[in-house]
Amino acid sequence: MSARPTRRLARDVRGFTIVETMVAIVIIGFAFLGVAGVHGVSSRAQSLGQNQGLARFVTDQELEEMRRLPFDQIVSGSSSATVEGVAFNVNRDVQAVANGARVTVTTTWTDRFGPQTMTFTTIVSQVTNPASP
Repeated sequence: MSARPTRRLARDVRGFTIVETMVAIVIIGFAFLGVAGVHGVSSRAQSLGQNQGLARFVTDQELEEMRRLPFDQIVSGSSSATVEGVAFNVNRDVQAVANGARVTVTTTWTDRFGPQTMTFTTIVSQVTNPASP
């Protein structure tokens, strides 16, 4: 009598079980949730950085305007500007110092993170900005 050899399939040849597949799906799902969370944080950071860059532009423009004016026309005041759809309020505070004026420009705006503020200070010299004739 001849014995017929029985063939057994190796475990790795049979494929995945339903339990193994479900575990893999759960792990991949958690990975995608992590990626989605990082995307939300990076989107908020990009938006805040863009608004801060615009605020710096508005503040720098105000400081440059003060540097170009004749010295006797450098005064405290306020103004507003809208850049790329964001409204900025700009306040200038001018204080006399030896041979010049200290100009502090505070720019405020509100975005989806709430109220924001940026302040820069510079000294404007009577030597480089003489009074108007």
